[in-house]
This record gives sequence, structure tokens and C-alpha cells, in this order.
Amino acid sequence: MSFPTQLTVLRIILVPVFYVLFAVMDPPQVMWAAVVFVVAAMSDWYDGYYARQFNLVTRFGAFLDPLADKLLTSAAFIAFASRGLIPWWMVLIVLSRDVYLTLFRVSADSIGTNMKTSFFAKMKTFTQMVFIGMVLFGLLASSWSIPVVSPIAQRLIEPGVLYWIMLGVTLMTAISAGEYTYDNWHVLLRIGRRGLGHRSAEL
Repeated sequence: MSFPTQLTVLRIILVPVFYVLFAVMDPPQVMWAAVVFVVAAMSDWYDGYYARQFNLVTRFGAFLDPLADKLLTSAAFIAFASRGLIPWWMVLIVLSRDVYLTLFRVSADSIGTNMKTSFFAKMKTFTQMVFIGMVLFGLLASSWSIPVVSPIAQRLIEPGVLYWIMLGVTLMTAISAGEYTYDNWHVLLRIGRRGLGHRSAEL
């Protein structure tokens, strides 16, 4: 297993650690959850950079990397919703999109076809990561007694502010699913034809 793939696996391992620290422990260990999230997010950048820099890009790594991102962001959104910070219906939209595209990618790999990753989809992941980091920072910094930082942090995690920002993240996530489907429509057709072919052969 190459070093970039090892970093991706590390990110996957950190997902349940983050979730336990934030959603299970009472009170939530926000500081340690934030540390785990930062380490995981940094590994996301570094494994891709290292793989490209040293020509260690593999098909397995290319599949596992976005899956690790989805697991990390999904765990964070579920943890936030469990604490009442964001609505569950928004989280369900995000999770549905991730499950749909993961199944799409698995089906595409099964017929030996690569899927096109759009710039908008990458921006979606970046936006989700920034939102999660913002919430963690807001929760952590609001407990500090720093005259300038604390009031700003408290403002960031107000229910109305979180609702509208998360709504924007949710809309971007849904739009990225539509764009992904449009850009890879030919792949979807090939998957459909392959499925119909197998069914006809069985009959």
C-alpha cells in the first residue's frame, strides 16, 4: 500500500474517533474533535499532493480518497445534527447525494469506465470542510474569554446563521449531484445497457 493510500486509510480511521469525541461524549470534547478534524483535513490535501508529485496515483487510491472525504464530512454533519446545530433534513440530502455518487462510481468502476470529476464538485467538498471547521472553531472559541474573538465565535454558531450557511452548503451539494450526473450521463447509459444485457442473458 502506497504512502498516499496509507494517509487516506488514516483519514477513514479518524472518522469514528471524531464522531465519538463530538457526538458520543458528554460534554463533547470539541477541542480534541477539532484537532482530529484538522489532521484528517490536512491528510486529504497531502495524500493527493504526494501521489501526484511522486506519480503514485492508483485506481484504488483514486476511489478511496473521495470516499474518505464523504465519510469524514458525513460523520461531522451527523454529529452536528445530533447536537441540534443543523437540521436533519439537510443532512439527509447530503448523505443521499454521497450514497448515490458512491454507488455510481462503484458501478462505473465495475465496467472499467472512469467518471469525470467537476470543479464544482471539488468546490463542494472544500465548502463543506470550511463549514465544518467554522462550526468547530465557533464552538471552541465561544468558550474563550477573548474580547474580540469570543463574540464573533458566538455569532458564527447562532442557530439562524448556521441554518442559512448550511442551507447554502446543502444546495451546493444537491447541484453538484446534478452536474455530476449530467457530465457523466454517457457512463450512466453504459451502466444501464450493461445491466439490461446481463438481465437479458439470464432470461
